[in-house]
Amino acid sequence: MYRRTSHVKKLSSISIDSSSVLQLGDSRQVHTQANILAIQRETAIFFKNELPFADYDVFSVPLAAPCPEEPICIDTFHDCTHLRVRKVDVPFAAVSSVIHIGSTECLTLETRVKHIRHLLRDEPKPKRGD
Repeated sequence: MYRRTSHVKKLSSISIDSSSVLQLGDSRQVHTQANILAIQRETAIFFKNELPFADYDVFSVPLAAPCPEEPICIDTFHDCTHLRVRKVDVPFAAVSSVIHIGSTECLTLETRVKHIRHLLRDEPKPKRGD
Protein backbone atom coordinates (compact mmCIF):
# COMPACT_ATOMS: atom_id res chain seq x y z
CA MET A 1 0.00 0.00 0.00
CA TYR A 2 1.28 3.43 -0.94
CA ARG A 3 1.72 5.61 2.15
CA ARG A 4 1.25 9.31 2.47
CA THR A 5 1.23 11.74 5.34
CA SER A 6 -2.18 13.37 5.81
CA HIS A 7 -2.36 17.00 6.92
CA VAL A 8 -5.79 18.40 7.84
CA LYS A 9 -5.96 22.05 8.84
CA LYS A 10 -9.58 22.17 10.06
CA LEU A 11 -12.30 19.63 10.85
CA SER A 12 -15.66 21.09 11.76
CA SER A 13 -19.24 20.15 12.61
CA ILE A 14 -18.80 16.42 12.49
CA SER A 15 -21.25 14.15 14.25
CA ILE A 16 -20.36 10.48 13.92
CA ASP A 17 -23.14 7.91 14.29
CA SER A 18 -22.70 4.39 15.64
CA SER A 19 -20.37 2.01 13.81
CA SER A 20 -18.95 4.86 11.72
CA VAL A 21 -15.32 5.80 11.26
CA LEU A 22 -13.48 9.11 11.07
CA GLN A 23 -10.00 8.22 9.84
CA LEU A 24 -7.19 10.69 9.26
CA GLY A 25 -4.22 8.90 7.79
CA ASP A 26 -3.65 5.55 6.14
CA SER A 27 -5.40 2.35 7.13
CA ARG A 28 -4.97 -1.20 5.94
CA GLN A 29 -8.57 -2.26 6.69
CA VAL A 30 -11.76 -0.48 7.69
CA HIS A 31 -14.74 -2.62 8.65
CA THR A 32 -18.01 -1.22 9.97
CA GLN A 33 -21.22 -3.08 10.72
CA ALA A 34 -24.45 -2.01 12.37
CA ASN A 35 -27.59 -4.03 13.01
CA ILE A 36 -30.58 -1.89 13.90
CA LEU A 37 -33.95 -3.06 15.15
CA ALA A 38 -36.29 -0.04 15.23
CA ILE A 39 -39.60 -0.55 17.03
CA GLN A 40 -42.34 2.04 17.00
CA ARG A 41 -45.35 1.53 19.26
CA GLU A 42 -48.37 3.68 20.00
CA THR A 43 -48.04 2.62 23.63
CA ALA A 44 -44.51 2.65 24.99
CA ILE A 45 -44.35 -0.79 26.53
CA PHE A 46 -41.10 -2.69 26.11
CA PHE A 47 -39.78 -5.85 27.74
CA LYS A 48 -36.16 -6.82 28.25
CA ASN A 49 -34.83 -9.13 25.50
CA GLU A 50 -38.24 -9.36 23.78
CA LEU A 51 -36.89 -9.07 20.22
CA PRO A 52 -33.52 -10.79 19.65
CA PHE A 53 -31.76 -10.16 16.34
CA ALA A 54 -31.64 -13.93 15.70
CA ASP A 55 -35.44 -13.90 15.21
CA TYR A 56 -35.08 -11.87 11.99
CA ASP A 57 -33.55 -13.27 8.80
CA VAL A 58 -32.55 -9.80 7.62
CA PHE A 59 -29.67 -9.89 10.13
CA SER A 60 -28.38 -13.39 9.31
CA VAL A 61 -28.77 -13.82 5.53
CA PRO A 62 -25.32 -13.56 3.91
CA LEU A 63 -24.88 -10.50 1.74
CA ALA A 64 -23.43 -10.95 -1.72
CA ALA A 65 -20.61 -8.62 -2.60
CA PRO A 66 -21.46 -6.38 -5.56
CA CYS A 67 -19.71 -7.31 -8.77
CA PRO A 68 -19.16 -4.61 -11.37
CA GLU A 69 -20.32 -5.49 -14.88
CA GLU A 70 -17.01 -4.33 -16.33
CA PRO A 71 -13.57 -4.64 -14.75
CA ILE A 72 -12.33 -1.46 -13.12
CA CYS A 73 -8.86 -0.36 -14.16
CA ILE A 74 -7.22 2.34 -12.11
CA ASP A 75 -3.86 3.95 -12.72
CA THR A 76 -2.61 6.19 -9.94
CA PHE A 77 0.35 8.47 -9.74
CA HIS A 78 1.36 9.93 -6.38
CA ASP A 79 3.78 12.72 -7.09
CA CYS A 80 3.72 13.94 -3.50
CA THR A 81 4.09 12.02 -0.24
CA HIS A 82 1.78 14.45 1.55
CA LEU A 83 -1.99 14.71 1.33
CA ARG A 84 -3.06 18.23 2.28
CA VAL A 85 -6.67 19.10 3.10
CA ARG A 86 -7.61 22.66 3.99
CA LYS A 87 -11.06 22.08 5.48
CA VAL A 88 -13.50 19.21 6.04
CA ASP A 89 -17.06 20.20 6.89
CA VAL A 90 -19.38 17.21 7.16
CA PRO A 91 -22.44 17.78 9.32
CA PHE A 92 -23.22 14.11 9.93
CA ALA A 93 -21.90 10.63 9.16
CA ALA A 94 -24.72 8.07 9.26
CA VAL A 95 -24.56 4.48 10.48
CA SER A 96 -21.68 2.38 9.09
CA SER A 97 -20.18 5.20 7.06
CA VAL A 98 -16.61 6.38 6.67
CA ILE A 99 -15.02 9.81 6.46
CA HIS A 100 -11.47 8.99 5.47
CA ILE A 101 -8.55 11.17 4.47
CA GLY A 102 -5.68 8.90 3.45
CA SER A 103 -5.11 5.57 1.73
CA THR A 104 -7.10 2.40 2.39
CA GLU A 105 -6.39 -1.09 1.17
CA CYS A 106 -9.71 -2.75 2.07
CA LEU A 107 -13.02 -1.18 3.00
CA THR A 108 -16.15 -3.12 4.11
CA LEU A 109 -19.37 -1.41 5.21
CA GLU A 110 -22.69 -2.95 6.19
CA THR A 111 -25.92 -1.67 7.71
CA ARG A 112 -29.03 -3.77 8.24
CA VAL A 113 -32.25 -2.20 9.50
CA LYS A 114 -35.56 -3.81 10.43
CA HIS A 115 -38.48 -1.44 11.15
CA ILE A 116 -41.43 -2.75 13.17
CA ARG A 117 -44.59 -0.80 13.91
CA HIS A 118 -47.01 -2.03 16.55
CA LEU A 119 -50.27 -0.13 16.14
CA LEU A 120 -53.32 -0.42 18.35
CA ARG A 121 -56.50 -1.62 16.69
CA ASP A 122 -59.49 0.65 16.86
CA GLU A 123 -62.58 -0.71 18.55
CA PRO A 124 -65.30 -1.36 15.97
CA LYS A 125 -67.74 1.53 15.89
CA PRO A 126 -71.37 0.61 16.53
CA LYS A 127 -73.72 1.04 13.59
CA ARG A 128 -76.48 3.62 13.80
CA GLY A 129 -79.65 2.27 15.23
CA ASP A 130 -77.93 -0.48 17.26
